[in-house]
Amino acid sequence: MPILEKASNQFPKLKVLLRKEILIMTGTLFLLLFFWGGIELRDLFIVDRAQQFDEWMLLSVRDAENPQYLFGPHWVDEAVRDVTALGGPAVLTFMVIVVLVYLLLQKSYRAATLVLIATAGGLLISLLLKDFFLRDRPDIVPALMVETSPSFPSGHSMISAIVYLTLGSLLTRLETSPRIRIYIISIAIFVAALVGISRVLLGVHYPTDVLVGWIAGFFWASLCWFFMFALQEQGVVEENALLPEEEPEPL
Repeated sequence: MPILEKASNQFPKLKVLLRKEILIMTGTLFLLLFFWGGIELRDLFIVDRAQQFDEWMLLSVRDAENPQYLFGPHWVDEAVRDVTALGGPAVLTFMVIVVLVYLLLQKSYRAATLVLIATAGGLLISLLLKDFFLRDRPDIVPALMVETSPSFPSGHSMISAIVYLTLGSLLTRLETSPRIRIYIISIAIFVAALVGISRVLLGVHYPTDVLVGWIAGFFWASLCWFFMFALQEQGVVEENALLPEEEPEPL
């Protein structure tokens, strides 16, 4: 984009913040905030509209005659469970551990620290928010899986957004092609979106639970990255801190 390139040339310190993958993440965050703001405004002026929206969404994806089934073929139920597992604790924990071990073997200690802070911090924030709001799980339709923790916000949506965006952003640091960078970030956003949608389809979360989970996840992941970039600008962290540290050449 010519305008972004000119801005980068005029203000070199903005160059790192004008990366296309960063703009995609930021744009998605503002889009989610826009939709959330719309729901909030509607709730302020039309009593209980947000709750009605939640219930309408939950009912619209169920078979009208048999609400214990999702609308469509029966194999859809199993497919949705498979998708939601991509944001489950077991899968995400395994994925993060594998990436951490890889980064440590590559001696990318600062990148490993970023992944650990982003995931552990995001999990802590999710648990604190759940304990603060203590919203009950939906009971308007039969849940297709058992969940016992509070409903708000959706932990699967929030943590999957954090993990996939963080790992996707790490991959973009190793890629020079802008198109491939955009593709990687787009896939990360797509997977996080699928996980959130699956939670509504399973009847274990209200749509607003998922929306807030997405917002919190995007915000926390972006905050961790902007913090790292800020440290780079201040010289506290090297420019290549998120890349493998090179071994010194033998004398």
